[in-house]
Amino acid sequence: MSPMTNFRYVDFYDVPRTIVLRFQNRWLLLQSVFNDELDEYEKEYSIYPLPDSFEPVQSGSPWKFLEELELNCIARVPVNSVQFDSTKRRRLETSVLLQALQL
Repeated sequence: MSPMTNFRYVDFYDVPRTIVLRFQNRWLLLQSVFNDELDEYEKEYSIYPLPDSFEPVQSGSPWKFLEELELNCIARVPVNSVQFDSTKRRRLETSVLLQALQL
C-alpha cells in the first residue's frame, strides 16, 4: 500500500467527484464531472493545479472558487485507478498522483 493523503470533496456518486488536496507542496483539484449527453460521470479525473495562493475556505461556500478560476488540466487518471480509504471520503493513495504527474 502506498502512502495516503487527506482530501476534501464535494459531489459524491459512488466516489468523490470533485476533490481538493495538498500534494507535494501544491494544491490540486481532481474532477470527474457529469456528462449530460452520456447521462453519467466521466470515467477519468482531470487533474488541475490550483494557484499557490489557494487556501481552503473554512466556512461559507468553499467550492465557489471553482467558478472563478481558469483551470488547465495537467493530467488525467481513471477514476477506478484511485484507491480510497474504506469510507471513500477522507484519504486516497498517492501512487496514482505520482504516476499521473510523472513525479
